Amino acid sequence: MKKHFNNLSVLSFIFTLITLFFLLISHFPHNVLSWDIFGYYLYLPLVFIYHDLGLKDITIINTIIETYHNTSTFYQAMPAFDGAWVLKYPMGIAILYSPWFLVGHIWALFSTFPADGFSYPYQASLLYGSFVYTVFGLYFYWKSMCFFFKPLTVSLLVLLIVFGTNFLVHTVFHGQGLMSHTYLFTLFSLVLWLTIKWHEKPKVKYAIGLGFVIGIAALSRPTEILVALVPVLWNIGDKQALQQKLQIVSSNWRGILLSLVVIVILGSLQLIYFKLFTGRFFYNSYGNNPGEGMEFFKPYFVEVLFSFRKGWLIYTPIMFFALIGFIAMFKKMRAIFYAILVFFLLSFYVIASWSCWWYADCFSQRALIPMYVFLSLPLGTLIEFIRERWSKIFRILFSGLLFLFLLFNLFQSWQFLNGIIHTSRMTKDYYKEVFLRTTIPMGATEKLIVDRTLPPEEILNSDKKFESKLLFQNNFESEGMMPDTLIVTQTIGKVFEVNSSNQFSPMYEATYDALGLEEYGILKVSVRLFPVVAMENNHFYFTATFMHKGEAYAYWAKQLLDTDLILNTWNQLDFYYLTPEVRRSSDTFRTTFWLQGQYPVYIDDMKVELFEEIK
Repeated sequence: MKKHFNNLSVLSFIFTLITLFFLLISHFPHNVLSWDIFGYYLYLPLVFIYHDLGLKDITIINTIIETYHNTSTFYQAMPAFDGAWVLKYPMGIAILYSPWFLVGHIWALFSTFPADGFSYPYQASLLYGSFVYTVFGLYFYWKSMCFFFKPLTVSLLVLLIVFGTNFLVHTVFHGQGLMSHTYLFTLFSLVLWLTIKWHEKPKVKYAIGLGFVIGIAALSRPTEILVALVPVLWNIGDKQALQQKLQIVSSNWRGILLSLVVIVILGSLQLIYFKLFTGRFFYNSYGNNPGEGMEFFKPYFVEVLFSFRKGWLIYTPIMFFALIGFIAMFKKMRAIFYAILVFFLLSFYVIASWSCWWYADCFSQRALIPMYVFLSLPLGTLIEFIRERWSKIFRILFSGLLFLFLLFNLFQSWQFLNGIIHTSRMTKDYYKEVFLRTTIPMGATEKLIVDRTLPPEEILNSDKKFESKLLFQNNFESEGMMPDTLIVTQTIGKVFEVNSSNQFSPMYEATYDALGLEEYGILKVSVRLFPVVAMENNHFYFTATFMHKGEAYAYWAKQLLDTDLILNTWNQLDFYYLTPEVRRSSDTFRTTFWLQGQYPVYIDDMKVELFEEIK
């Protein structure tokens, strides 16, 4: 492999960096350290400012959120034992943040800004420091591509990956450069470059470098340990190459051993953290939401690739050529073909197995961004294969398609940044409405996926049309008590007493399958309720949730207040619950009433209705 540097590839690289820099400084995000980034970052202020990594004083977080509004709910951690909290996200990204945290902290200490870890100096340092990592990653990406391809191809690859994919949106806009995906792009660029260097000259420094980079990648997102397959399978194109690789490994085992030691040391940092605050080395820090998790036996391949919600090839169509490029790569670069293909397939399988396959608010499939480093190899191979083998008219046609897809990505990125393409609620019908549009047509938003941030009552009272069906009705004639034995008045037939010995009312439950919904439903739970004491002294709740393997998610509980009720008489109450995006169709909806007080509450005529939108 030869380096192919020339003025063209250098100029395209410099042009790309300058463009990204001006886009970055064109605006400053409202709150950089928020949502997932807030979770990645918390390790640093908790250790170096508040000296409470276990977060035993939760008022620290409450004060931060009240001041900076980093998140609507503290989903970034979960309670452990002995009053401690465990952060949801691994510490790898926090380690990479640490130089910029230090810069921000020194800045804050010598300024009028509070040195609390979240004021402007910290946000600015993290924002612009993350761009330094982006530059670093693109530099090693560019250097690596120069080992394989001619200058024109390298120039095209840099421009296509940066401006022809969702890399652009997730690097310089709205603070997205602080997310793990751009950091992992940089780490993967280093993995590729160090792999090339080690196979040229298997020096110990390259092996240790690989161990560090792979270890940090896995410490940022554990499934990224798969990237180790790239150096392991590199240069194994046939049986003879395998034998040669084994000889190289046996001759350089000390460096490889050191590489493994570095990976283990870095990985142990997370395990020690878990042990300190949970009592276990291995802990599922994502376990606070059973509604999300890996579905290895039912991956979402079609949705990830082709759905109009977040389909990778719908919103990043230029990567279709990268997939086709594996054919050309098999012919022209057999030695590294298997390393790239195996890593891509396994990583894609893991990404597509996550139950929240649309990955919340993002453009296209953000989880695939780090893989663009390696997918550039089949893409570049295809570009050179067509330039060398195809006729002039086909070369012009192919070049035109690449340019068209690049422009298309820029336009769709603009649509996304201006709210025309929605961050998470896209549908096929809505996509057709806004396709190549610079404004949202009247009424088009009605074709989006339902807005689950709205109260269900508001959705029912909108212009949407619904049909309803009765799912459940219970007048408690079988399990209730006759009112003549109670203090309840105005009653015909039996009623049910919820008391301190029997804290829950009879439950209604049904699987999502049994509800027969296409997209969503609104469940209306009606009941007559008779309180005998003030509710402020007798806490009573309506509860509704979905259950996955015995664990609750999308849980909602409404405490009944004295303002909702009249004492010593029957009160007719209605409660509404919007179904979540269920993890599995076999998950179960469950609703019941729950008493946490000492005095009885009487209920009667419980009814559950389902409202489904008529499309």
